[in-house]
Amino acid sequence: MKTLKISIIFSISLIALAVVACGSTDESPAANSTTPPAAVADQSDSATKTSTDGTYVVTDGSEATFTVNEQLSRLPLPNDAVLRTDEISGEIDLSTESSSLVIDLHSLESDDSKRDRYVRDRLFPTQSTATITISDFPDVPAQFAEGEAFTSTVTAIVNVNGAEAEIEFSFESRLDLDRLLVLVKGDFTWADFGMTAPTSNFFVVRDEVHVEVLISAVPK
Repeated sequence: MKTLKISIIFSISLIALAVVACGSTDESPAANSTTPPAAVADQSDSATKTSTDGTYVVTDGSEATFTVNEQLSRLPLPNDAVLRTDEISGEIDLSTESSSLVIDLHSLESDDSKRDRYVRDRLFPTQSTATITISDFPDVPAQFAEGEAFTSTVTAIVNVNGAEAEIEFSFESRLDLDRLLVLVKGDFTWADFGMTAPTSNFFVVRDEVHVEVLISAVPK
């Protein structure tokens, strides 16, 4: 069986990272660090060959998590702020090797409503979504069609607030009988999107943002 190609879309809301990075405008406690999205599910006992053609649509079970380290003025030590959303849409077309992904940045939530409003009103006031596309797809082994997990890296073009950046992600993917699963991990900085790390008299946010995106997609 000849080598297959798969297009994978993620990001990040990478910008969502921005969201995470931003602390609240008040002296609210930092969000506690939480466990990232569950890894791609274990393989089934029986390896059944699946089709690597056709279009897969992002569905329920998908989630983007952004984590950034912040220092609040009233606390002695820094902590991680975590924002996440399950408002992700898009398609992965394995036949034409095209993909699209949209993450709703205004739906990002943490443990602090003030932080969430800061993200919506101050970081992304006019562009509520981040879009992600892939133009260079990695080669996938033939065993991928039989349910075998595949790990590699991919470069995504992410658009946030009208600015585009190329972000490299590591990923693990698997093709089940009824869905395509992809777990993506990556890091970016505010400067990648022409932004500066949010700061005020009440908080200081570190420059690097970590993102993890779990994509669950079903045949169209």
